[in-house]
Amino acid sequence: MGSEGADKIVQEIVRVADVQVTEILQEARIDAEAIRRDAEKKAESEKQAILVKGQQLAERERQRVLADAKIRVKREIFDVKEDLIKEAFGEAEKRLTRLADTPEYSDILGKLIVESGAVVGGGSLEVLAREQDKSLLPKDTLTGLSKKISKTAKKKTTLSLSEKTIATIGGVVVRSKDGTIEADNTFESRISRLRSELRFKVAEILFEGAS
Repeated sequence: MGSEGADKIVQEIVRVADVQVTEILQEARIDAEAIRRDAEKKAESEKQAILVKGQQLAERERQRVLADAKIRVKREIFDVKEDLIKEAFGEAEKRLTRLADTPEYSDILGKLIVESGAVVGGGSLEVLAREQDKSLLPKDTLTGLSKKISKTAKKKTTLSLSEKTIATIGGVVVRSKDGTIEADNTFESRISRLRSELRFKVAEILFEGAS
């Protein structure tokens, strides 16, 4: 083979090599473009995910702060209400103390005894009162009150005045003779029950829907 033939072979090899290199470069460019696009899509997707997550976190934080603020305000309102309740019941206790020294107190005492006797369920009952109130509860008065309890409780009832006395600003305690059932109708007890009911209602109203 002459030099001319060898040159043709070399040229052909170079040509084929150039074609292959060109094809490889084209494929590489295509692959590189695809990789670039995928990377951009992934980056954008991650960016959006971060933004959404950030917005969600920000919204959750806003809701938390708002909820905390609402609860704090309602707590402050509740405390003010509590102070007002204490003042109101303190004043009520003072008035009841004065009431126990008025002529009307005797009738009030009778009503409290009838109410307590009905709660206990009638039967053989005894009345516990203040030392100074014993004079307001003679036997004939207790007999009349017994009849009222018998009618309400639908059970024959007898009332007797206990030798024991109670420390109270007013009112009575009525209990069965065996001491198993008791109704505390002292002024303090009634105030305490009303205070608990009112406090619950205030709290229910103030905290309704709080979250």
